[in-house]
Amino acid sequence: MKGSDDNADAGGAAAGGAEASRTARDAESQVPCPNCGEALVGDYCHRCGEKHLESRDLSVRHFLDEAAQELTSVEHSKLFHTLLALLVRPGLLTNEWIAGRRKRYLKPLNLFLGVFAVSLFAYSVYKPVSRFDVGRIVSYEKTGQLMGMIERHAAKRHMEAGEMIDQMSERWQRFVSLSQLLFVVSFALVLQLVFIFTRRYFVEHLVFSMHFVSFSTLTLILLWPVYFLVGFKPGGANTAVAVLKWLLDFVYMFFAVRTVYRLGTVKTLLSSLLLVLGYFLSYLLIYSGTLIAAMMTVAG
Repeated sequence: MKGSDDNADAGGAAAGGAEASRTARDAESQVPCPNCGEALVGDYCHRCGEKHLESRDLSVRHFLDEAAQELTSVEHSKLFHTLLALLVRPGLLTNEWIAGRRKRYLKPLNLFLGVFAVSLFAYSVYKPVSRFDVGRIVSYEKTGQLMGMIERHAAKRHMEAGEMIDQMSERWQRFVSLSQLLFVVSFALVLQLVFIFTRRYFVEHLVFSMHFVSFSTLTLILLWPVYFLVGFKPGGANTAVAVLKWLLDFVYMFFAVRTVYRLGTVKTLLSSLLLVLGYFLSYLLIYSGTLIAAMMTVAG
C-alpha cells in the first residue's frame, strides 16, 4: 500500500509539474494581438483571426507563400481599405504589415500585381495612349537611322517595316510585364543600400518597394484621362504632367520614409532624394532594357 501511495504521489507531482509548465507556457504566450489587442493563446487570435507574428514570418519564403494563398481571393472591404491607405497615408500599409496587422489589407504582392495589371490594360488597350508603341519612338528619332535599321531587317525577313514595328511593340509589352518583379526587387535593393545600417529584414524593404511602386503606378492610372486627351508627345503638356508626377512621387516618398524608417527631417529628405533617383534609374533600366531586348529579338 505504501508503494502505491508513493506511486500516486509521484504521479500527482508529475501531473502537477506538467500543469504548471503548461500554465507558464500559456502565460508567456498571452501577448496582445497586433490587430485587435486581445490576449493571444496559441498562434491565432480567437477574436479576429490574426496570426501571432514570429521572426520566420519576415522571411522571403513565408512572404511569397502567404501572398500565393490569397492571390485569387480579394474582398471588397480589403480592397477599399488598402487603396484608401495607399493613396492618403504614405507608409501606413508597410508599417501595418511589419507589425503583423494584416487581416484588413491586401497582401503587398497581390496589391502590386493587381495595380500593374490594370495599368498594363489601360496603357495598351488604346494605341494613341499606349506606352509600348515602338512606332512612336521611331517617329521621334530625328536622324532616321532607327527607321532605316528596322527597314533593312524587315526586308531581310520579307516583311513590311510596319509589321515588324508592331511585333516589336507586342514583344516590348510582354517583356515589361515579365520584368515588373525584377523592377520591385531592384528598388528594394536600393532601399537596402540607402538604409544599410538600419538592420531591417530585406523583406521589409521589399514590402516598402511594392507599396511605393503600387502607389506610383496607381497615380499613373489616374492620369490616363489626361493622356487620353493630350496623347504622348515630347514637350508641352506631357513635360508638365511628368514633372508634376515625379514631384508627387517625391512628396509621397518623403512621408512614407519618415513613417516607416523614422528618421529626422534632414535625413528623411536626403534619403528620399536618393531613393527617387534610384527609383528613376531602376525604371529607366527596366523600360529601356526591355525595349532594346524586344527590338533585338524581333529583328533577329
